[in-house]
Amino acid sequence: MLALILSLGLIAITGYALRGGFAGAGWNRAGFDVNALGLSAVAIAAAIWFFGWQYGLAFIIAIMVHEIGHVAAFRVCGHKDAQFQLIPLFGGVTVSRSLPASHDRDLFISLMGPAICLGPMALCFATANLIFLQAPEIASFLYIQGLVLGGLNLFNLLPFWPLDGGKIVRLLTYTFFPKATRAVSILMSAAAAALCVATHSYILLFFVLMGWQGLIQSEQLIEIQRPMRKSTAWIALAAYLCTAGALYLGEAIRAKPVLKRLCDRRLT
Repeated sequence: MLALILSLGLIAITGYALRGGFAGAGWNRAGFDVNALGLSAVAIAAAIWFFGWQYGLAFIIAIMVHEIGHVAAFRVCGHKDAQFQLIPLFGGVTVSRSLPASHDRDLFISLMGPAICLGPMALCFATANLIFLQAPEIASFLYIQGLVLGGLNLFNLLPFWPLDGGKIVRLLTYTFFPKATRAVSILMSAAAAALCVATHSYILLFFVLMGWQGLIQSEQLIEIQRPMRKSTAWIALAAYLCTAGALYLGEAIRAKPVLKRLCDRRLT
């Protein structure tokens, strides 16, 4: 029960940080592009086809929550036009017609995609732990949902371009060591490509190669934005590490008792 209360508190804190970011009416409140409904349907069908209905549905929900975090953060920063689309095989993308005015806003937008998933992940694990005897099938799906929320967003915070973690590391590097920004950016992109090849993740490799053009363009854009103060950058670095650490702990610790109970029940 304590875990449930804490997870709800975490959701409330995240909601407070994004206050004003959910303004609007209808689907636009979530930043959903109604004109992209067909593309989203294909993305959902592809996820269910490749991963099975439970993991496929959990994957789509996790992506939507993640992108809603980006959209809300964009709107907090004044980008009322921000919205997201689901892209088959690649997940989702959040778009706005204008660039964030400053590096700290850009970092806030990048971080809030993974950060908004902390509360729902904890809520899934806590609820699954409470109801596994009464509703094991629902508990099983909630466990899968929590696992996907944590794993997907922890992966997204890895310091690889063009992941959110790579964007955050790039902004922090520019703040502390501006002359090293290009070298760090190339290193992150090369490391991501090498990891994809080593794991035979060729779809992700295509995604990394597609992001190379964005890396080149970002070298010009980063000069246009207002720089971040070093004092703000230290706070941002702490927030980045805490978010990644919380997602890892959720995966490594909170999931274990739920998984053990579900496995024990199936064995008996």
